[in-house]
Amino acid sequence: MSRKTELTDALIEVYRRGGDEVGYWANRFLGAVRRKGGLATAKRMLKPRSAGQRAGLDALLDANRPDLTMEKVILRSRFRPLFSAAELRVAKERLGEFGRQAARRAAKRERLYPDELEPGRKYTEGARKQVRVNAYERSSRGRSACLKHYGCRCTVCGLLFEKRYGKIGKDFIHVHHLNPLALSDGAYELDAIKDLRPVCPNCHAMLHRQKRLVSIAKLKGIIENLST
Repeated sequence: MSRKTELTDALIEVYRRGGDEVGYWANRFLGAVRRKGGLATAKRMLKPRSAGQRAGLDALLDANRPDLTMEKVILRSRFRPLFSAAELRVAKERLGEFGRQAARRAAKRERLYPDELEPGRKYTEGARKQVRVNAYERSSRGRSACLKHYGCRCTVCGLLFEKRYGKIGKDFIHVHHLNPLALSDGAYELDAIKDLRPVCPNCHAMLHRQKRLVSIAKLKGIIENLST
């Protein structure tokens, strides 16, 4: 097997691991690798990219998984001879920046979600499903769009952290995915307004408490019945 073929296989394997371990299926990337080969695709992607072309990277950085990036594969000793010194320098600089961004996001996430599973780590099958949901619920772009539309008040119980706790509670809220089963489809695209809702940590935990997801309407009904 040639080194070029090995690179193509390695990039496809990273694509699969990104989907299985993080819940991010880079289908455009996979299509490019299969059509043009791993080397041509990698060399094209090492050129400056727009913010839109880098959008998929957010899922990997949110999951603290720079090891699943194309740049990490390129820098393996086996594949270095396929690239120029300038290309390897770009890959190394990017990977370093990815690591710094992932660390900053992980630190911020720990403050926001101290009791949730860490995306990208290995857990039992049931836990992996939760990790997959978290990868979408913690997406910085999806979260921002959801909160811009709905605000930071819990959709279930109405709690607004800033009103309850003052300045320290400003902008604190979890984001809940209404249909986690949709994440099993590699072609799935998140609609932040349709698919996400702001919920407080307690309500979020109760929504995921049972084997089957509890609906927001049902949980609201439980709270209302108990308060009457």
